[in-house]
Amino acid sequence: MVRPEQDFSERKQIAIDDCQGLVEWYERNKRTPRILFYLSQVSTIVLGALTPVLILWSEVPKPVQALPAALASVAASLNAVFRWRENWAVRAYTSEALKRELVKFKSRATEEYYASLDDQKALSNFVNRIEQLSMNEVSEWRNLQPQDQKTRTT
Repeated sequence: MVRPEQDFSERKQIAIDDCQGLVEWYERNKRTPRILFYLSQVSTIVLGALTPVLILWSEVPKPVQALPAALASVAASLNAVFRWRENWAVRAYTSEALKRELVKFKSRATEEYYASLDDQKALSNFVNRIEQLSMNEVSEWRNLQPQDQKTRTT
């Protein structure tokens, strides 16, 4: 027979593990958009600056002169379409918010988790809060979708 305190301890550990798993996911998945954002920005700047230099060299074929400007345009457009900066920022924020929530829960030092609060209520508050943070990230993602995609997914 499972004792209530054992059941609570298991549920508490499940919630903590879930939060830590979410933090790990957000940490892993914020790196790629950050790298792609920086790569697209640097590419746009370097390729844009290279174009006038190539134009000054008259012996360089015209297609080669135009290529950096075209690639810079592609890099800027990809950045606008995929919104790497926004994805990176939302994931970084969510990761940090989850870390802070875990510390607050473990320390029982804030209003939602005071030590004088019933353990069940504190756990419930914690689970609700990490779910809210995770769903906020999903909402942010949905808000970034173009309007025609939102219509198709609803």
